[in-house]
Order: sequence, then structure tokens, then C-alpha cells
Amino acid sequence: MGDILDLETRKNIFEAISENPGIHLSKIAELLDMRTSLVEYHLLFLIKNEIIYLDKTTGFNQYYVKGAIGTSDKRVLSLFRRKHILEIVLFLIQNDTAQHKDILENIDVSASTLSYHLNKLVKNGIIEVQRHGENKGYVLKNKEETLRILLQYKPFNLMQGFEDIWSDLTI
Repeated sequence: MGDILDLETRKNIFEAISENPGIHLSKIAELLDMRTSLVEYHLLFLIKNEIIYLDKTTGFNQYYVKGAIGTSDKRVLSLFRRKHILEIVLFLIQNDTAQHKDILENIDVSASTLSYHLNKLVKNGIIEVQRHGENKGYVLKNKEETLRILLQYKPFNLMQGFEDIWSDLTI
């Protein structure tokens, strides 16, 4: 692998993916201030040499260092790379249980979009619905595991404005 990463450009691309698993092509190009076509050329070389893995299962091309991240972490991380989903998860970390209306007041999306994201989080086992009579609330299924993934992979680093939210979060 050393020979393949001797080229500075490839080394920088590899490091960007290593530090940001699940990153997209355009974000790599943006982070490294490179043309997308140049990044794509080197990514194809790294994939061909089995250094980098391209995951298309989410409908988006996401890049990972081969063998560096498990399947379940990849699934969760691909969700957390979406701005509104990450906002919901961070809100639920701060508020153990929240109703749809409470989340809607704090996340800038329509009610139907919020419902879509909440259903996606439920379907993927990140959150669960708790019923209290006629009311229902959303709660993180495994707060410790969620925090581990957020701390280990820091998906919020790639999104503008999340530094403040993360630093304000008292864990």
C-alpha cells in the first residue's frame, strides 16, 4: 500500500476518507480544494488497488477505507451524514424523549419531511416510538452506541454550523 500512497494527491485523498468515512466525491474535492475529475481519477485507482471501497447501497456513492469500518457502522453513518437526520439525532440526545411537534419546533423542515426522517430512523433501528396513552414520543434506541459513532466518526465535522451544536451539547 505504501507505493500506492507515495503520490501526495492519493495520500491526501486516502487521509480525507480515513478521517471522514462515508464521504462523497464532491466533499473530498471540496475539502482538498481539487477538481472533482482529478479526485475521481485517483479514487478509481485506489478502488482498483483495493485500498478504498465504494459503497452504493444508500443510493449515494460513499467512500470508505477498505476494512476500516463495520457494516452496521456504515449503515448508521450513512444516515448521520444527512443534515436533518443528524439534527434529529442531536436533538434526541439532548431531550431523552420528544414528540413530533417538539422536534418540528427545533428542526427547520416540514412536518411531512420530519415524519419521513423519523420513519427512516425507526426503520433503521436508531430510534423507537414510545406510546404514553394517546401521545407518542421518539427516543434513541441505544444512546451510548449513537454517541460512540458520533464521537468516533464525527459526521458533523463536514457540515457547516454543526460545530456550535456539537460544542453546546452536554454529554
